[in-house]
Amino acid sequence: MSKETRNRTLSLIAVSILSFLLLYIGVRFTLDHRISLNNILAYAGFSLLVGVISSMLYLFRPKISFGFFLAGLLVGFISMYRAFLADQSGWGDLAGLISLFFWVILGLITGLIVQLAYYLYEKFIYRRQD
Repeated sequence: MSKETRNRTLSLIAVSILSFLLLYIGVRFTLDHRISLNNILAYAGFSLLVGVISSMLYLFRPKISFGFFLAGLLVGFISMYRAFLADQSGWGDLAGLISLFFWVILGLITGLIVQLAYYLYEKFIYRRQD
């Protein structure tokens, strides 16, 4: 197994497991909700999707997009836990999960846009100076 394949697989596994654990711990222990099999499948699906996205970003080497995506994931989990702990009216669980999804999508889209702008800069402006 090459170093590139090992790192990509490690990225997939690490991000997937970490996001699953953060979701599970947040809902099970912070909110003190019972977890059903459907919840576990949904958490596993989301975690696998996030892991595959991070692995693909690592594979294609857009370091800027990868960084923005991981930053969006981190801010999303922080925002989710903040909503879980701050709101006692019963809407904190839904608001926390929506904020997680929002920040993850925002991080991915922002990273791709910034990566595209960097690519176009490198292609047209930087090379024109040669």
